[in-house]
Order: sequence, then structure tokens, then C-alpha cells
Amino acid sequence: MSTQKKPYLIIPKLIEQPTWGGSYILETKGWGKKAQFNNVKIGQSYELFGQSKLSLSNSSSLMQVDEGGIDVLVFKEKRPFPLIKFTQARGNSFQLHVKRSEQGKKWKAKAESWFYLENGKVTLGIKKNVNIHKYKRTCLDIEKTMKELSVLVKRGELKRKEAERVAKLFIVEKNPWQFVNVLDVKKGDVIDLSAGGLHHSWEEDKKYPLGNIVYEVQQDVNDQSSTIRSFDQGKFKENGDVREIAVKDYFSFLDTDEKNNHFDLKKKDSIHLFKTPYYCLDRLLIDKETAGTTSSSFHHLFVVRGEARVSDGGNAIVVKRGHSCFIPQGIAYTIKSQGKTELLKTFLP
Repeated sequence: MSTQKKPYLIIPKLIEQPTWGGSYILETKGWGKKAQFNNVKIGQSYELFGQSKLSLSNSSSLMQVDEGGIDVLVFKEKRPFPLIKFTQARGNSFQLHVKRSEQGKKWKAKAESWFYLENGKVTLGIKKNVNIHKYKRTCLDIEKTMKELSVLVKRGELKRKEAERVAKLFIVEKNPWQFVNVLDVKKGDVIDLSAGGLHHSWEEDKKYPLGNIVYEVQQDVNDQSSTIRSFDQGKFKENGDVREIAVKDYFSFLDTDEKNNHFDLKKKDSIHLFKTPYYCLDRLLIDKETAGTTSSSFHHLFVVRGEARVSDGGNAIVVKRGHSCFIPQGIAYTIKSQGKTELLKTFLP
């Protein structure tokens, strides 16, 4: 691949999730009617990570094999790329990431922040004056019951559907949600978990049939070493197995400070959505033309609505709704829009 510095369209990495994915991501990208995606549920689209592929043409279809690796465009940039995910999810586990000051050999810190593209529902932080001992006991009881049911399913003594029914009744009785803040999230809300130690989960609710539609920016740290779970929503795998959780570790690293467990989700600054030591996210609203410069960091642009023409003066690409482009470090560029276009710009501080 040529190492020419110019704007590139990103070929997203689509992640199937049969249990909690959907059609929102494909439809947003204009791919909902493509035959290759019939009955396919997509849970996430990786819009940027260290192995992202770039289109070597200016085609907006992004379905061709004409591609190259993003690693050759790092140039002087020695800091790792963040992982950017366009996500449709529901019913994921109660979890947290450790604080940077508390990471060790077993658990690594992972800064993570969300921008909501549609209304949704989450649990976020623990409730004021919560009984932590009772919360921990509840999670341990659920874990014990899930493992017992799993053994019965794997032995063939219980059907998986019946195990799920029994588990659901037990979990409803134990009610782990009583210990955490259950919040309705509005489109445009920001949740910043980059400090670590904060409980979070995406929830299911019939009021939100799409689930949670989230633009995630996070450090690219593997899930196995960074995500500590205390409750997995009563889920069994196809073979009857249950996911390993770490209740004791979760409560060892849980931030119980009251001031850190109160969240004002609506950002007062609608332009600078979040700024962390690891990544930043700005929201751009363009109706004609604006200029930008990648002086100290690359820029990653994602089109939320509208369509953008991105040019460095000699090279131009058209970025459609639901798609991304990558602008290497050290480029002056312009963004033109025929109508109102909303973009999310990710960059390093």
C-alpha cells in the first residue's frame, strides 16, 4: 500500500451478535438490503482500531477488496489508536474496568466513553447508601445458581430453555438492579467511564426496541483482561455453559464513593463531548464548509447524519451517513456539506 498522506475511507469491521445485535448499523450504512446481510444481526462495527483497513479508492461502497492496512499511516504518531465502535446492544453484563492506579498483572485498565445516538437504558453506578454486602451476596447467589443449572443442562437433565426460565425467576426474585442506578438515556447524552471503577451495563426494555445505540470510544485493551463482571443477566451459551464472572474482583475494585456514582448525562458543552488523557471526541455541525488540521494527531470522522466531502486540496472522498474516514497526522483539510451534516471527530489529546 502507498504511504501517501491523504484522507481515506475506512472499511469497517462488522461483528455479528445473534443474541443482541440488530439491523440498525447496516441500515444506517445503507447496507440493509444487501443480500449478503439477509438475516444477519450486527452488534458492532469497528470504525477504527489498530488493524483497520482503508479503501484505496474513493468509492463509498466500501465493499471492494481494494484495501490496505492503517498501520503504515502512523508516521510520527507513537501512541496507540483508540478502539471506536458503532454499537447496537442490549442486556449485557454488570461490569466495570479497574482504575489505572489499581491495575496489575491480572486486570488492565481500559478507559471507555459513550455518546448515545438514540434513546436507551442503562445501569450506571451504585445507588446511594446501598448495602454493598447484600449486593455482593446477591451476585454470589446468582452465580451459584447459574453454575448449578449449567451442570444440569450439560448433563442432559434439563433443557436450556427451561434452565433460562428457572434462572429468570430466580434473578427477578433476587433483583440485582435494586443496588444500582437504572437510568433512561436520551439521544445526545454522554457517559464517560474513563476514570475506571464505575459499574455499568446496557439494559433491555420494551420502550427501547432498538436496544442501546452507542458510539463508543475506548482504549484498545482486550476484554478478557479488562472487563470484570459480577452478573451476566442469566445467560447460557448454546451448549449450556455460562460465562465466567469475577464477583469478588468486581467488589474489590468497585468505586463506592458517592460523588463518583452520581451522573449528569446531558453534556453542557455540545461540541467537546469528552476529553480524556487517552482520546477526545468533538461533535461538528456543518451546513457549508469548515477547515481542519491534523497537526498533533490524526483525525477520525464519523458521519452521524448527512454527507461530507473531505478534501486535502488534491485528494477528495465522500463520506456517507454511518461511515468513517481517517485523516493522517500533518494534513490541512476541508469538510464540505450540501445540507446539514453532523460528524463526530475523534483524536488524541
